[in-house]
Amino acid sequence: MLRTTAYTFCLILLLSLVAYVVKGQTTKKQTVYPPASLINTQQRELLSKLNQQTYELYISLPDGYAQSDSTYPVLYVTDANTYFGMMADMTRNLQWGGEMPETIVVGIGYPLSKLKTDQERWGKWLAWRMRDYTPTHTAQMDKDFGIEAIKSGGAGSFIQFMEQELFPFMEQNYRTKSKDRTYAGFSLGAMFGLYTLFEKPQLFQRYLLGSPSIWYDDKLLLELEKKYASSSKDLPAKVFLSAGSLEEEVNAGMVRNMLELASSLKSRKYQSLSIETVILEGETHMSAPSVSFQRGLRYFFRK
Repeated sequence: MLRTTAYTFCLILLLSLVAYVVKGQTTKKQTVYPPASLINTQQRELLSKLNQQTYELYISLPDGYAQSDSTYPVLYVTDANTYFGMMADMTRNLQWGGEMPETIVVGIGYPLSKLKTDQERWGKWLAWRMRDYTPTHTAQMDKDFGIEAIKSGGAGSFIQFMEQELFPFMEQNYRTKSKDRTYAGFSLGAMFGLYTLFEKPQLFQRYLLGSPSIWYDDKLLLELEKKYASSSKDLPAKVFLSAGSLEEEVNAGMVRNMLELASSLKSRKYQSLSIETVILEGETHMSAPSVSFQRGLRYFFRK
């Protein structure tokens, strides 16, 4: 019942967004102006040979990058079509204040600008992220968000893309610290982060996970955590988990699921695991991302 409620809630929100955008479109000719840009950022494309997906990479470089020969830690953020601008400005402000180290931010997005209408763009975005961030195939997700041959259950391939293609690309083209990576994701993106934590925790040193979709596939992640614990004596990572207090009932027990997972992780007494769990008072699923990212970065880097 909770899972059905979550599917319905997310579907209504996302379809409402698409309907709102489409309503705002007009066939009347309008002057086209160049898009806004962010200082010290670049956009690159990377075609994955593993899943044949072209990814748009949005890269924010620290101030003074071009004039230095230093290497930098890297923060990777998923759902970059919606969160990169927020994360780029947020990290730059924290860097200016000395509250986090100078960092390269890499947003992993999709080529939405090549599509003709907003309805097509956001429809494809929903399908692509569903495929990449979900660890198993479920018929319900395919029904709600699938398009053509884009189906759920591609998280394993997405991990391979990051490890075998994205990380080498960044290390070959930018001055990065290969052993100093942070992952940031929200909702399905946070679920992917947890999946990576239990499958290949060494890929990142820090995991910033906002409102993770632990409800997915009958709480599969809770079983993956148990599986990891049965075969591993340590979990070398720093983890920040958060969820909005107003998400609890309308979003399949988001807070309860997060607390249950955190309790399990803490009970393992992993020597190398640091974990922080925060309930964001007064925040909904749609208002929580900025607060979650801000709090998570401060937890990781404030001295």
